[in-house]
Amino acid sequence: MTTPKFVMLLCVILLMQVADSVYAVVSDPAASQVETLTASLLQSMQAGSAEPMTERYRRLEPVINQVIGLALMARLAVGPEWTTFSPEQKDAVIAAFSRFTIANYAHNFRDFSGEKFEIDDVVGRGEDKIVRTRIIPAHDTPVSLLYRMRDVDGVWKVIDVYSDGISELTLRRDDFVAALASGGAPALIAHLNKVSDELMK
Repeated sequence: MTTPKFVMLLCVILLMQVADSVYAVVSDPAASQVETLTASLLQSMQAGSAEPMTERYRRLEPVINQVIGLALMARLAVGPEWTTFSPEQKDAVIAAFSRFTIANYAHNFRDFSGEKFEIDDVVGRGEDKIVRTRIIPAHDTPVSLLYRMRDVDGVWKVIDVYSDGISELTLRRDDFVAALASGGAPALIAHLNKVSDELMK
């Protein structure tokens, strides 16, 4: 026969395990970085579309620079052609890619309808970590977002984002192919700047 005291003890043990799991996620440095990003995005959404894009961009810029490995993402998105770029071209591509990334976030996270972000867990994948999160709408199905993180000079940074199994890096590579084929680094820089200008309108 199961005694009430045993049941109570079992409940306490289970609650302790849940609490330890939550603490492990919150205290993980990769998860902390994602939490910083999602908090900033939520603030951007809550500000509403009436906020000027330049102001939204200004507020998101330092957070995205802190959380996302923009230089590494730019190199990975370009692929093998990166080795053919001069140092000046690499710097210019990183700058254009950074502007494009920040403008993209500013453009896409500007409306709020009661959504919230939740971090589910963190799992290791080789040298990387995957931070599994969800955007939970007030009256719709949650959207799963996976952040692939890598230690970049001692700081965990986002190097890819998966939405419904689709990799952002893969989309960027596909987008960059035509520009690179038509004119290498200069054409890619011009393409990124043109898209950024459109996003900032």
